[in-house]
Amino acid sequence: MPYGHYSHKYKPDKLRKLIQEGKTANEIIEELAISPWSLKEHLLMLQQRDKRTYEIEGLYDRDGEKRLSYVNEGVIFSPEMLRQTGFDAGDEFEMIVEPDRIILKKL
Repeated sequence: MPYGHYSHKYKPDKLRKLIQEGKTANEIIEELAISPWSLKEHLLMLQQRDKRTYEIEGLYDRDGEKRLSYVNEGVIFSPEMLRQTGFDAGDEFEMIVEPDRIILKKL
């Protein structure tokens, strides 16, 4: 199946509108009649399509931390996640991969 067409309920324009209206994850899930997992997949597709990040209130892991968004080119950090790490958009970094973690060092 072509990329971005595996979900018959994926409606990028509607999802973008709901996010811009400030709808929570639960409100979006109900409005689009999709599962939380599908919302995360649809959000990833929208972020790749628009080449930007979106934040949806209530889209958290069980432990309360936001999930990272993964794409073929790397990891998408939300502006809030960037602020928490001390990185700024455009910063260069060195990546060190260890068996149980990935370390990013600002250059």
